[in-house]
Amino acid sequence: MSRNSDKANTVLFRYQEQQAEANGYIDYNSTQRPRSVKKVTILKDAENWRKQVLQEISQKMLKISDEKLSDYMIRDLNDDLNKLMREKIAWEHHIKSLGGPDYIRSDNGRVAGGVVIRGYRYFGRAKELPGVKEILKKQLDDKDALKLKKEQTKSQHQKLRELEARADVAYYGYNDEVPRFGYDTKASVMIQAHEILGHLISCDEILDDKATSLQILDDELLQFERKATQKRTKKFIQDKSDSVEVGENLLLIDDAAPPTQEEVEKFLVERRRRQLEQQLDV
Repeated sequence: MSRNSDKANTVLFRYQEQQAEANGYIDYNSTQRPRSVKKVTILKDAENWRKQVLQEISQKMLKISDEKLSDYMIRDLNDDLNKLMREKIAWEHHIKSLGGPDYIRSDNGRVAGGVVIRGYRYFGRAKELPGVKEILKKQLDDKDALKLKKEQTKSQHQKLRELEARADVAYYGYNDEVPRFGYDTKASVMIQAHEILGHLISCDEILDDKATSLQILDDELLQFERKATQKRTKKFIQDKSDSVEVGENLLLIDDAAPPTQEEVEKFLVERRRRQLEQQLDV
């Protein structure tokens, strides 16, 4: 009798499936879910299958946090969750290809929780498994070290920018070639020279002709330098030591024109000759 009732139930079940399929009803459960998402060509069916996957993920996420589970059960649940996550992503890509919404970039389509290690995600108590805890700690330490290194590099760049801001073109000597008094008129130049040299240069009359005024300025400066040289020479002669022979080894500058290159060379050669004669007692 039992076999006859089982046969009757089986026939009834098949009849109900045929009637549901004829009416467009589909039983969206894990046992009926197609293994390949490409077999589903209707957008509504693909979205329903994705919802069914999300429900199964939520159930297993709650279960993997149970403290009564052993390590083996936690590992099995974690493996199932990783498979479901891959299946969810496959359905989302397929829904997008069918013209549906983009769940990949949508925050509503993401499942919170889990830590990824080398492409494998750990959920709930799976993060406390032996070996996983140490890897997570190492990842956290590496992340903190990288963050500290970035902050130090940023601080060094900030200090460098501050130094560059303080060391402007004047610090590197680009303004050394700029004239001391700028590009002033000849009158201001004469007045400034008079302020520096005092009564040695008179600026009572400033000629309009630029070339003439500059020539006068050059002559007065040359006279000042010659007078100063004569004073220093006389003082040096008065304070001469026994090791200095005046008249032989000393070159005096008078009011005449400065010596030429040939005269200087002749003087140096003659002085060297006398030094050699003294050394060799010739």
